[in-house]
Amino acid sequence: MKKIVLSIILATLLFSCENKPKTNVLPEDAIVINPSDSLQKDFSSRLRLNETLTLGTIYADTVEFVGFNDQGDDFIFSVAKNKDTIGLIYNTGEVTFVRGDKIAIEWKMDSLRPAGDPDYLDHTEFLIGSKLLKPLQLTNKKIKFLWRKNLYNEELKMEVNSIVLNENYIKTISEPEKAALAYVATFIGNECEWDGQPTESRSNLRCKILEALGLGYQCSNPHLDLLRFWFRNDKDILKELENCPTIPDGATIQNTFDEINLEVEGNQIIVSFKVQGINMRESISNHWTEKHVYEFKGNELLLLKKDVSAVKKESR
Repeated sequence: MKKIVLSIILATLLFSCENKPKTNVLPEDAIVINPSDSLQKDFSSRLRLNETLTLGTIYADTVEFVGFNDQGDDFIFSVAKNKDTIGLIYNTGEVTFVRGDKIAIEWKMDSLRPAGDPDYLDHTEFLIGSKLLKPLQLTNKKIKFLWRKNLYNEELKMEVNSIVLNENYIKTISEPEKAALAYVATFIGNECEWDGQPTESRSNLRCKILEALGLGYQCSNPHLDLLRFWFRNDKDILKELENCPTIPDGATIQNTFDEINLEVEGNQIIVSFKVQGINMRESISNHWTEKHVYEFKGNELLLLKKDVSAVKKESR
């Protein structure tokens, strides 16, 4: 009798399951998780080579600050360790470190769902906190940064007087030195050419110095953001940057560098340069020299003085 009753119950349950309507519709706020993700317990990071990490554990490390990028959906706080550069997610808080600062960080491995793809679950490093241990120290030096030389031009099939940059110095340049040179290069031509046809906004002017410094096009966000950060308390310079010029080689009135020298003495950065200008409409060339003295103080640059020689004019 018990077997008969059990059989009737099982048959009833089977019938109700077979006739239950099927659906693949999920609630709007439902998130599909890859089963393999939820099973993963051990993680790795280039911050800690050959070490197994656990999700949510807070780690402390000493690193060198590299940079901060707030242009994406998630902000990236980049540091250097083990001769490698690692980016951590950091969407809150203000960043005032400069490249080369030695800092202490606390971080953890946590889950991340990229914007626009909520079905995908990733795990990466998240910054929790940071503090300055040792600020960047400039190294005393005297550098010839730019000079001119006759170089063979493949397109023209002849030698052309061209700008030459100190590539070895650029590989180890500090951020304040980069900012000082980028400021000078903003207002003096340095083999600037349109990358293709000029855009309506004139936003694709490629200039030799800015490109070598990794700052993109003339007046681009990377270029101006660097200068606005380093000179953020200098109202005169910030005003100048509002009228960032985009003048290509070949313009009727233009100027260019003949030479740039850079010297570092303690916390001072001295940039000296020679300029030649051309006014083809009036067949006149101009020559002058400038010397800029900057002070690296805290995490900003102060323009202490700017000496400009008298302009020498010559008929062409």
